[in-house]
Amino acid sequence: MRYDRDPKYLHPFIANKLNAILPLINTGLPPGHIAKLVSIHRTPADQFQLFKQGRVFKNGSWVKSGSIVTNLDGFIKMSNHNYLPCLAIDIGIFNGNQYLGNSPHYASAQQGKQFGLSWGGDWNRFKDLPHLEMTNVNFFKHDIKKDNGKLWQRYLQMDGTYTGAMDGIFGENSLKALKKTTGESIRNIKAWDKLFEKFGVLSTEIHS
Repeated sequence: MRYDRDPKYLHPFIANKLNAILPLINTGLPPGHIAKLVSIHRTPADQFQLFKQGRVFKNGSWVKSGSIVTNLDGFIKMSNHNYLPCLAIDIGIFNGNQYLGNSPHYASAQQGKQFGLSWGGDWNRFKDLPHLEMTNVNFFKHDIKKDNGKLWQRYLQMDGTYTGAMDGIFGENSLKALKKTTGESIRNIKAWDKLFEKFGVLSTEIHS
């Protein structure tokens, strides 16, 4: 499975609920229809490719030229899909093997709100019906960066290479532990793969 659809790249808050989220969404669909994950993690480069859809570069900036799919470019403005692990999912609805790109049935995705997720269909400026994401209250200290850092620190603590504070501040000691455990100097897909393969999905109580 490619990284952009593989649940192992999901934040444990979502990953540990996934087997309940999708079946509940499916209860709101007509017979023969099913919801599947179609987008999980995206690199900033992946995000930028989506950002360019419906835009042209003119006079030093990207301007709208058609139907756009996102206002987030992945570099200046990150999507919750761009974090590793990922903080959001997009579902696709299928009628048999036929993917439904646009359908009122995507309203069923709002069932994900029962699991503490935010639904893109509730947004005011840009409605994204297939989209579910974590909210600020789900994060360690209500801080995305510290939450992300603590997840990685927890893996490294489990491996015994990190003995510092579990504060989410991924500094010099955390980076040394990452290098020792994974051989990687930055938090990337290769490093996450090695940690996930060794320890699996983390529990969610560490974020309280």
